[in-house]
Amino acid sequence: MPEKDFRKYKLISKRYRIIKKIASGGMADIFLGDDLKLNRKVAVKILSANYAGDRNFVARFKSEAQILARLSHPNIVQVYDWGEFNGSYFICMEYVEGESLKEIIEKRGPLPPETIADYAIQISSALLTAHKNNLIHRDIKPQNILVTPEEKVKVTDFGIAKSLTTDVTKTLNIMGTAHYISPEQAKGEVLDYRTDIYSLGIVLYEMLTADVPFRGSNSIDISLKHINEKPLKPSELMENIPEKLEDIIMHCMEKNPLARYPTVRELIGDLQKYETDKPLSFSAKEQNLNRTGVFIKKIRPHLASTIMAAFMVVFMVLFIFYSYKYYNDKTVSYITLSVPPLENISAENAKEILSLFDLNLIVKEEIYNSEIPEGFIIEQTPEPGKNVPAGSDIEVILSRGQEITYILTPNLIGLSLEEASKILKDFGLVMVNISKEYSSAFEENLIIDQSPRFSEEIEPGGSVDIIVSKGKETIVIPNIIDLDFISASDYLKSLGLIVVSSKAPLTDIINEPGIVMKVLPSPGTEVGVNSVVKLVISTSELLVPVPNLVQLSLEQAKNNLDSDNINYEISYINTDYSVQEGTVLGQNPEAGTYISSGSSIILFIGR
Repeated sequence: MPEKDFRKYKLISKRYRIIKKIASGGMADIFLGDDLKLNRKVAVKILSANYAGDRNFVARFKSEAQILARLSHPNIVQVYDWGEFNGSYFICMEYVEGESLKEIIEKRGPLPPETIADYAIQISSALLTAHKNNLIHRDIKPQNILVTPEEKVKVTDFGIAKSLTTDVTKTLNIMGTAHYISPEQAKGEVLDYRTDIYSLGIVLYEMLTADVPFRGSNSIDISLKHINEKPLKPSELMENIPEKLEDIIMHCMEKNPLARYPTVRELIGDLQKYETDKPLSFSAKEQNLNRTGVFIKKIRPHLASTIMAAFMVVFMVLFIFYSYKYYNDKTVSYITLSVPPLENISAENAKEILSLFDLNLIVKEEIYNSEIPEGFIIEQTPEPGKNVPAGSDIEVILSRGQEITYILTPNLIGLSLEEASKILKDFGLVMVNISKEYSSAFEENLIIDQSPRFSEEIEPGGSVDIIVSKGKETIVIPNIIDLDFISASDYLKSLGLIVVSSKAPLTDIINEPGIVMKVLPSPGTEVGVNSVVKLVISTSELLVPVPNLVQLSLEQAKNNLDSDNINYEISYINTDYSVQEGTVLGQNPEAGTYISSGSSIILFIGR
């Protein structure tokens, strides 16, 4: 927001006086302000005017305010107030004096292990509160973590946080920051709390090494590395890395969410004991897996599923006990079972639970439901508690999720046609018009553009137009030797090339000025559009060949030039090596070219 616009926001909601801008983001600006009622400093986040009319950004902005307002924790930036003014929206938050974790890493480099553990515990505590409220942050990164001068950590920017209870269906667009995004988030899969644990693992890795584990030329490249590549261990990059701290970080960064910490509570426990002789939690679990643990691990990590799994274990024990008793007493001639409750859990988990009791899951119907997530059970028959013979069918009605009238167009940029077709099919969309264009940024047969664009609304069954790369456009340099300079230059420019020239003296073969004597690169070479082509032009002017003086001592270079009657100038440049002092490190013009009689050569001498 320009400085001249501060006047518009001097007083907000008759309470918050704007002092100065302290930060800018993609969708909002943050100002330091005074709360005139409570006489305290506050941070006021104002939605940029460019986005105030966009309902998606407004919804995201309101969501951040509502999410933060219900989270109360010393390591989460507190929201005091929010509302609408002057056609835009604002959030009034706790003002945190200090720096972002990103700024600290950039200034200090790798942080001490004890500092990393301290910061990590504080961040994890904040996430634990968010997760207890069924919220996933989805954008944990050093830029969103503030540290006060007293080493107090504050997690901020819940702008793309989502409720686990309303966001369990497949994500239709990838949000977050590429360097810190989890593999499942990059693939647009179902997310749970462990996506934040992966991102936090990347942050810990960066605190320990002062660098992120994956880099690339663009966000797609980085996201693919999160999905496919194994990161180097910090100990492979640096010395004196605490082994247990490294194990904790690498455990957070497991590709498979099931292989990570199940919750940040276990992560906090390991961080508190990484300097002791006590084993880490995941080490102990790997050594003590039992059959019940294996069964529970197989069930997807949803709160309702976990409770149900525990209930079923107890139920099995009771069932085996009473079945054995009844069998011995010979009071029944066949086994009957009490139907377990299946409502509000996924069909996948329900099927596994029923299989333990020799019962069958039958999906009777699938209907839209705005309250029950897609794939979860709305109703069952028989109802819970009814006794049925072993082998009976349990009929259920599944939720298809909330009925939608549009979806968000998936991102196809950088994909092959085969990959894009599969994604579009999964989304119920079709590919209609396919055109091709040259591209210097994308390899041949990769998608470079699409319409509608990524994240734009489109009706189910709608069509998407695709532009595919023909690869980098190349030009074969024609044979223009012996042509006059004007004709040759115009021809090369018409092909999309940039022309530069130099002169050379006449020869027995070319004995008139203005004729192309040499082309660099040579004719027949393939070059890209806008490549530079050098033409060497004949001239009757008296020229002197430039000798090669590089690596000679200054005295040797002077003697050579004096003997050829060539003028020279000297420019001294700093060098890191004593052997380069007094040596010619470079020259202009370069050797092999020509200069006019009386012109000078510049010598670059190390000192």
